Amino acid sequence: VGADGARPADVYARAPGTLPGGAKPVGRVALLVGGVGIGASATAEAIAKLPAPVTLAFAPYGTDLERTVSQARDDGHEVMLQVPMEPFDYPDNDPGPHTLTARGKPQENIDRLHWVMGRFAGYVGLVNFMGARLTADEQALAPILREIGSRGLVFLDDGTSSRSQALRAAAA
Repeated sequence: VGADGARPADVYARAPGTLPGGAKPVGRVALLVGGVGIGASATAEAIAKLPAPVTLAFAPYGTDLERTVSQARDDGHEVMLQVPMEPFDYPDNDPGPHTLTARGKPQENIDRLHWVMGRFAGYVGLVNFMGARLTADEQALAPILREIGSRGLVFLDDGTSSRSQALRAAAA
């Protein structure tokens, strides 16, 4: 959060468009494409071919992320950061070496979160990558959401788990 109170969630957010005749939209449809940043050619194609209103969620494990995220933002895309989170079948299904886990100590998860968040700048918020077990554990998720919120970022639960406690943890 900037000295003037500016939050990344506001600073890096894509401005809502207008309708023909200058009317303001009464609702918004959000489309997020995840897994961007891993394969160079697929990433370049997504940035070039997807319409600017499509939000791109970059995985933290790609190479040259600062440059590719900058290109995506220059082309009008809003950017989010995918955070690897523990699924129910972890470690058989492993989201990566910096996975936030339900059994992990809060500071351990925060340290992993900091590593992930340090991969590039310019994102409005974070979205879970996998994470059904972690998002189902309100106690494990709450410190992570506090850290994200304290930095002026949003958290988007991708909605893939019916057991997610993200709304409940955020409200608390």
